[in-house]
Amino acid sequence: MRVSLQGLSKGYAEGGQQRVVLDGAALDVAPGEHVALIGRSGSGKSTLLNLISGMDRPDAGRVLLGDTELSSLGEGERTRFRRHHVGFVFQFFNLIPTLTVLENLLLPLELVGERHASGRARTLLEAVGLGDRADAFPERLSGGEQQRVALARALVHRPALLLADEPTGTLDAETGAQVLALLQQLVRAEGMTLITVTHSQEVAAAADRVYRLVAGQLQWVDRAEGVRV
Repeated sequence: MRVSLQGLSKGYAEGGQQRVVLDGAALDVAPGEHVALIGRSGSGKSTLLNLISGMDRPDAGRVLLGDTELSSLGEGERTRFRRHHVGFVFQFFNLIPTLTVLENLLLPLELVGERHASGRARTLLEAVGLGDRADAFPERLSGGEQQRVALARALVHRPALLLADEPTGTLDAETGAQVLALLQQLVRAEGMTLITVTHSQEVAAAADRVYRLVAGQLQWVDRAEGVRV
């Protein structure tokens, strides 16, 4: 899926004043490309992901995912589009604690009307090395195992676009490297477009291109000069 962000602006009321987070941000991501977004905390990276996914709408500008102008759709239409075409990996996993590992994976499939696709879910659990934990509850898993489940859940409905917000942020270096390698392997195998927000040098180095969010705009980073996250 091609991603095109055109002149995105977004602000929030804060302390009686308007705080501008994005100010004309623009970006084009080719189908199947991996782009990493870096920047200081509070610079607006997560806000940008929320706009790309349709969880929020920009104050100005356009978000185009493939042939769909997501920013022009109503909330219900954006939700339906996201369920079918966008996957999201969160920093803190966001697994549902009262559902088993397998049930967490089946939920996105049920939301898009695929009620008999448990084979796909079990195949992905095998791919992330957790085929034997299908009936376990999230609290029984380590942080790395929970993030692998979250990755499988984000991919289970075959999204064309995967968004990852600090996917290794809560993991130790070794576990983070394992999750990153698995993320790259699965995304490449599925031919997905990947946009990652990160503070990790390793995650940024693995991307095809890196952009830094500064003063509400995206600046291309020349990796030949080194990437400072």
